[in-house]
Amino acid sequence: MHRSIHTICIVLFVPLLFWATAQAGVYKFKQDGVWHFTDDPAALPADQRPATVDAPALPDAAPTDLTARLIAALSPSNAIETAALATVLIETGSGYGSGFFVTADGYILTNKHVVRPQRVSGATQAADTSAQAAVLARRTAQIDIQAQRLQASRDELDAFKRYIDDQPESVTRQYNESRYRESLARYQAGQRALDEARRKLSAQRSSLEAALLQKRIDDGMAALNQNFTIRLADNTPLYAYVVEISDDNDLAVLKVDGYATPFLKARNPLTCAQGDPVYAIGNPVTLRNSVASGVVSGFKGPFVKTNAQIYPGNSGGPLVTSQGNVIGINTFKTLTRKFEGLGFAISIQVALDDLESI
Repeated sequence: MHRSIHTICIVLFVPLLFWATAQAGVYKFKQDGVWHFTDDPAALPADQRPATVDAPALPDAAPTDLTARLIAALSPSNAIETAALATVLIETGSGYGSGFFVTADGYILTNKHVVRPQRVSGATQAADTSAQAAVLARRTAQIDIQAQRLQASRDELDAFKRYIDDQPESVTRQYNESRYRESLARYQAGQRALDEARRKLSAQRSSLEAALLQKRIDDGMAALNQNFTIRLADNTPLYAYVVEISDDNDLAVLKVDGYATPFLKARNPLTCAQGDPVYAIGNPVTLRNSVASGVVSGFKGPFVKTNAQIYPGNSGGPLVTSQGNVIGINTFKTLTRKFEGLGFAISIQVALDDLESI
């Protein structure tokens, strides 16, 4: 496992009585009747003489030890329960998923689709929208032609009615009145069909407009949705933020700051054999810290196949060995009509090779 060096800036808001700086001067100056403080001499007004205040460096706050707290609260009795301590529930706007700590300082590995639901690509969506708009345009033109024909029929019927009204009572008039009633019935049926076609067209147009609006909303929310609430094994909520999204795999990394966290050690899945026992840990349908057992069924590309049951909500959770070492990230399950499908977990080795932040 390799680690990138990260610089984490923490802004501490403290009362004015306790302002200080680390190993440098704090310069105080007055501007527009308000006192300001800076550690950059270049930021001082040229016409004001700075006052320098030295203060001791503030010590870094020790991270909160979540590992000890979770062990004390849940008292794990085996390697699988201990591994579950490192598994978290991730709350999103579209539902729930799972993840797990992979470092002692709060990095969380999960699936990309957990934190950023998959949508049709922009190019595909644009093509679909364009095709729908073209269909609506053709249908609108057809309805317009149908309406023009009906109006012409209406005009002919009105002229025929006026002609009949000018005729004296006779067998001919009775025959023409019968013809008029038949033609009027056909016209009225055509009018009803036209009204129904217009109603459907209006509904289709509204649906397309709603889809376009929702796409704009989704795109905007996807850009903003970089922070998530996670819940630890003891249901404690914490805030996590996105660190990295993989371009090539269904993988993402989140981070919580200020905590010493339990984490899972990685094992290369290729060192496992078919039939070795494995356990899928996660939060299926929000059933917290559920464990499903199975075996390694095989390997396919970047995936470990297993018959351990994987359900919605398990996505992003770990697939671990009987020693509690993670070999994969539970990602999806194949479904068949006749039997329970196999689960697929992205190899932990693929994740470590792909992601820069862990």
